[in-house]
Amino acid sequence: MNLIKLIIKYVLTGIAIGSFFSLLSVTVSQVYLSMQQFALLMTMSALMGLISIIFKYDKLSYLVVFISHFILEMLTYALFIWLSFDSLKIVMNAFPSFLIIYVVIFLYSKWQSQDNARRINQQLMNKKKTDNF
Repeated sequence: MNLIKLIIKYVLTGIAIGSFFSLLSVTVSQVYLSMQQFALLMTMSALMGLISIIFKYDKLSYLVVFISHFILEMLTYALFIWLSFDSLKIVMNAFPSFLIIYVVIFLYSKWQSQDNARRINQQLMNKKKTDNF
């Protein structure tokens, strides 16, 4: 997949995930976002999706990539929350939400990767069985 397609894929995935969690958050807290806040939110989501490309870089250990990703995502989230609401207190209060969302997305991604690997291995085993006959 060429680089432009990869970037578009990650940006759109970030926007989709950001839209879902934002809609959930806005619905639960019953607040309204201005157009500027909404634009910042979508920009943040796109950027956070783009940051996830770091997982494609395999020259570093998974732990280093994971910690780098977490820090970059947290800083992006904090910056955009601060730009949206202009309050350091809101940034600090939003950290637990960020952590919960990050863990949920991480666990889902991990589960999805393991499921994909299981399916691929199953297909390879099935192909190997048919090749032996």
